[in-house]
Amino acid sequence: MPWRRLVDCRAGEGRALFWSFAAFFLLLAGYYVLRPVREEMGVQIGPDKLQWAFTLTLVGMLVIVPLYGWAAARLPRRALLAAVFGITALLLTGFRAWIAGGASPAAALALFVWVSVFNLVVVSLFWTAMADSFTHAQARRLFGVIAAGGSSGALVGPAITALSVHAVGVHGLLLVSAALMMLSLLCILRVLDDHLQAELLQPLGGRVLAGLAEIASSPFLAMIALLIVLQSVLATFVYFEQARLVKEAALSTEARTQLFALIDLTVNLIALGLQAMVAGRLMQRLGVGITLAAVPVLLVVPLAALAAIPLLITVLLIQVISRAGGHGLLRPAREALFTAVGRESRYKAKNVLDTVVTRAGDAFGGWLHAAAGMGTSGVALAAIPASLALAWLGIRLGTRCQQQVAEAAPEAGAETAQRGAW
Repeated sequence: MPWRRLVDCRAGEGRALFWSFAAFFLLLAGYYVLRPVREEMGVQIGPDKLQWAFTLTLVGMLVIVPLYGWAAARLPRRALLAAVFGITALLLTGFRAWIAGGASPAAALALFVWVSVFNLVVVSLFWTAMADSFTHAQARRLFGVIAAGGSSGALVGPAITALSVHAVGVHGLLLVSAALMMLSLLCILRVLDDHLQAELLQPLGGRVLAGLAEIASSPFLAMIALLIVLQSVLATFVYFEQARLVKEAALSTEARTQLFALIDLTVNLIALGLQAMVAGRLMQRLGVGITLAAVPVLLVVPLAALAAIPLLITVLLIQVISRAGGHGLLRPAREALFTAVGRESRYKAKNVLDTVVTRAGDAFGGWLHAAAGMGTSGVALAAIPASLALAWLGIRLGTRCQQQVAEAAPEAGAETAQRGAW
């Protein structure tokens, strides 16, 4: 069929690809219903206080991850997914009741923190389920297409917010988001049903903090952790400069929210094109490492331009490139790395990496930005060597990933054959 040739979908893979695409579409639609509200909360908190919001987000992660580890050690995979998505929907319903009469400063901060926490947890768990369901070879071909489902949902989510906020109110949007999350869960479970194995019906076992121990003992996972920290610090620097320059522009609340929505729209349109047409082909032809390195290398020129011309429009251009490239190329390539590790690492170590390590990088970047006290030009100059280091690390990870896949191939032959035959 033409669409299969377009996305390199092979015989027997269509159903799992469809449900995976639909699941990520619904998941990110649910998140992007809330994202413009979260961005406005960030501006209201103030760029001079955002490091505290990021620190509270990290604290929230440190509370949630041990609970997640406890649940992952005791619950079958299907039950773990249902528990995480179900609790997320319930908490969104609780926030709806809290802000129904208007959001107080405490509610605004709590909402900012919670949205920052839950989106990483559920997205991490989604990609873990995908790494459980596709082989490394399939991931290189199909993860870009699955990620495109998320970007499609990320286009629909802001549209839902814009069209329905006056009818249902900001508090009503939380219920819309919760409903989309639960529909996403149903699609993920369909993917797992097509890939039903005995081990998916059993708890993982092990210790609550096994994920941290695995990262500490695995050079491969430690390299991924460093990649995530570098990426988070760079993103935080750009985010802080965006918040500062937007506030200095003295726009109205409505104009700021509209600007953030337009940035989201632009980012997600570009990311969708990269995921659907570029990511899979790039990973297939040049490898995961080159795909990881592409965006950091591309950022060097606009960062140099920002150092010379410290204007809001330049920061917004960098924000679009980094976020679109992050969603469109970096994320699919990073997720493909986890097809080279064992199942326990996917559910435990990966969750720690995607949540605690990511938010630790955000918090570290926030305090580093505050402590350095640099202007926009100084931030841009500091970000250039960090981008080059990120590119080098991406290439190293791609090489190590290929080595681990090759080493695991003899032992994993039977499992690969089973997972590849739907």
